[in-house]
Amino acid sequence: MEQYKKNVQTAEMEMRWGEMDPLGHMNNVSYFRYFEESRISWFSKLPITYKPEDQGPILGTINCRFLRPAIYPEIFLLKTSIGKLGNKSFFMWTEMLGKKSEICFAEAEAKMVWIDMRTGHSCKMPTWFRELF
Repeated sequence: MEQYKKNVQTAEMEMRWGEMDPLGHMNNVSYFRYFEESRISWFSKLPITYKPEDQGPILGTINCRFLRPAIYPEIFLLKTSIGKLGNKSFFMWTEMLGKKSEICFAEAEAKMVWIDMRTGHSCKMPTWFRELF
């Protein structure tokens, strides 16, 4: 049975020329940077401050499935969904699509862990976050 996923945002980002590698397509490291930008874009809309006395999500693991090479110029649509909420963690999935071509270049799965910034240890997700889903 597939886990419930809720789409939380679609972010538009333009590929930069400097991300090309000698093979003429976007370097694999750049995919992770786009996934990061998409995550942070969504988190910035939430009441999370990342102050030392606060709690919030950090990246526990991330996996990327590279499907097609991205070639400059391209505008990406990064569609992010949330699901698999546990007591202390949740998953984010992001698809990287071409805006015009609608080609899916890559898919990422990230496990996010809620931590207490003071201790650096995992802690229970707050009710307000769980109620978003």
